[in-house]
Amino acid sequence: MKKISIIIYYLLAFNLPSYWFPGGFIYNGLRIFILKKFIKIGKHSKIQKKVYVGSGNNVQIGNNCQINEFVRLDNVSIGNNVMIAREVVFLGKTHNSDSKGMPMSEQGFSDHFYSEVGDDVWIGLRTIVLPGLSIGKGAIVGAGSVVTKNIPPYTVWGGVPAKFIKNRK
Repeated sequence: MKKISIIIYYLLAFNLPSYWFPGGFIYNGLRIFILKKFIKIGKHSKIQKKVYVGSGNNVQIGNNCQINEFVRLDNVSIGNNVMIAREVVFLGKTHNSDSKGMPMSEQGFSDHFYSEVGDDVWIGLRTIVLPGLSIGKGAIVGAGSVVTKNIPPYTVWGGVPAKFIKNRK
């Protein structure tokens, strides 16, 4: 049943109009109905069109979340009241590269890493979150950032790689 739900999601619900489109709440409801067959989603969340869920399907989304278009979710737990802008990518695995005598393309992938996003987090446009990291409660990550280390709660980070900017008051 899970595999059938995944196929239906990508063939039908993946491309339905976004929430802001007239009648979009119906498309959002259908998208969430199908997604709930293979990932966990809380109440009152909005999932826009073309949100890719990684092959591991190890994804959890809390209550009142907004996941915008072209977001890629892989091995991530998202708290409540989280805003994720367009084109944000959560990476869930990396290529192995330990052997110098074998091409990296033949070494396979590392074990899946699990990332966590706390409650009340805002992640800006085109941010990339590397595998296995944590973004603390109330944090803000600026647009275009590359998150390479854990982000503490109630802080603002931005840049490539993402660096501390300030504490939230």
